This record gives sequence, C-alpha cells and structure tokens, in this order.
Amino acid sequence: MSSPEELTFVVGRWLRPIVVVLDVVRRLGWRPVSSREQERTALNQ
Repeated sequence: MSSPEELTFVVGRWLRPIVVVLDVVRRLGWRPVSSREQERTALNQ
C-alpha cells in the first residue's frame, strides 16, 4: 500500500495539468455547452 505522501504526489501530478488547462479555457472565454443549454438557446432565438 502506498503511503499518504506518495498518493498526494501522484494525485498532484495528475491534477496540475488539468487545472492548467481549465485555467486557460476560462481565460479564453470558452465555455462547455451542454445539449440542454444548446436547446434552450435555440428556443430563445
């Protein structure tokens, strides 16, 4: 079994790139749009 320190290190290595990508997407103003939101927007136009 891994120690808590090793687990934290591994989880941190996986999460850091995800956090960076999400930050870039937010700065660029891209927003993931669900199919429900697309339908709602289409109905309102």
